[in-house]
Amino acid sequence: MSHEIIAINRPVRPKQSIEPNSAKETLREKTESKLEKPTPVKSTSLRRESTNQPNKPQRPRKPGKPKLKESIQQATNANGKVFSSGDKILVSAPWSSEVEAEITGFYKSPEGSIWAIFLPQKSLPNWKWEKGCIRAELLKQP
Repeated sequence: MSHEIIAINRPVRPKQSIEPNSAKETLREKTESKLEKPTPVKSTSLRRESTNQPNKPQRPRKPGKPKLKESIQQATNANGKVFSSGDKILVSAPWSSEVEAEITGFYKSPEGSIWAIFLPQKSLPNWKWEKGCIRAELLKQP
């Protein structure tokens, strides 16, 4: 089988009636516009307007991870007990029981609250619980 083009269907365009005077005028306008070269206008106001009105709609941005504002060495819970890195604490596990964990560090959030980062010492057999964080006010000793 050969791949030959047998026919091409083109859309039928309506014929336009051409007035004798208008054809001469359009020809004259075309030749005059070719002779006159438009000078490009560089304006900073045009650039500012175009940056304020983007051509494509922008997608809403996803909120990023909160940046750590300040690193802290020690923190105090609501009872006044001081905790530092390496201390053992009790935390609520995702499976609704309390588990012992070790504090690896502290940080201060942008809102001003102090948080402790911990590593759990115990996990369920088919459960991956790698680390967690808890507000310093809620820290409990084992």
